[in-house]
Amino acid sequence: MTTLKTIAAAAALAALTATPVFAQAAIQEPGLFAFYHPNLDVLNGGAPTPAARNDPREQWRFTTDLHHAAPHRAR
Repeated sequence: MTTLKTIAAAAALAALTATPVFAQAAIQEPGLFAFYHPNLDVLNGGAPTPAARNDPREQWRFTTDLHHAAPHRAR
C-alpha cells in the first residue's frame, strides 16, 4: 500500500510541476515568405523544395565552388 501511495504522490507531483509547452512558428508570415521565395519550403524552415533542387536554373544556389562565388574585380 505504501508503494502505491508513493507512486501516486510522485505522479501528482510530476503533474503539478510540469509546465505547458507551446509550439512557436518558425516563419511568422508564411504567406509573405511564400510570395517572395517561391522555390523555398515554408514548412521546412526555408530549405529548398525538391523542385528547386532539380531545377537547372537554381543550381547556382547549391554549388560549393568558392572560386565562382568570389566577386570579380576590374583590372
